[in-house]
Amino acid sequence: MDKLPFATLFIGSAVLLTSGRPQDQQCEYTKQAELDAEGNIYVSSDQGRLIWMANTKHCSEVREASDHQTFVCMVMENPERSNFVPSLHLELYRRGGHKEIIEPGGPIGEWHFSEDGQEIAVAYAPANGQVNHALYELETARLIERVAETSDESLLPRWAKSALQIQDESVPMSADLSAERTKWISKVLRQIGKFKPGMRRKDLLKVFTTEGGMSTQTQQTYVYAGCPYIKVIVHFKPSSNADTEIYENPDDIIESISQPYLQWGVYD
Repeated sequence: MDKLPFATLFIGSAVLLTSGRPQDQQCEYTKQAELDAEGNIYVSSDQGRLIWMANTKHCSEVREASDHQTFVCMVMENPERSNFVPSLHLELYRRGGHKEIIEPGGPIGEWHFSEDGQEIAVAYAPANGQVNHALYELETARLIERVAETSDESLLPRWAKSALQIQDESVPMSADLSAERTKWISKVLRQIGKFKPGMRRKDLLKVFTTEGGMSTQTQQTYVYAGCPYIKVIVHFKPSSNADTEIYENPDDIIESISQPYLQWGVYD
């Protein structure tokens, strides 16, 4: 793990009521950073006035730090091509109108706040294609630490791990827990196996619920109520007393139900 003394850093400043705010327009008094409905990004001056820093059209992604005084913008390198061009740097807008720029040295992939929002972790890929991780101080954009990607994710420092990696590592593992999970899966399979052709749509709702995504009156995906990643595809025959105004008639008849399968959730 290689520690470097400094990061590529640019320090600038924004002037109160500049770049897009009329000089004679009064600023609203505030002590926090703000993102308005038009996408304008403001930070607070030391006197509590708003200072315009940028517009979100300049950014492919904007996040507010937990201090409510700082916004971080992933800069859109080519607005005409939107997000098709990878971003090469982040801009930090801080209280007092200060701006820092983080340029890790390659296209930025994932980035997130770390250490209770006091630091920024950036994953990027330089020209050689090797993914690296860099950790920066939020207040100064100073580079704290840099590490290379590894095939064994457990060897990465916590700040370099994604939220999903940390979540995976938090799952408790033991022989007893594995046995309990196996019994739970067996229970789920038996419950799903009880649904047969000839049963009604309303019967499914005792065990399943619906999710977003594409569906028709005669075909729909259902998710197991106890785990939204366990799914089945069900084909229906409309009920003989079907009301054409009811898209999901509870009396529709199940014609077939697929084997359960695993898939990430779908949300509209």
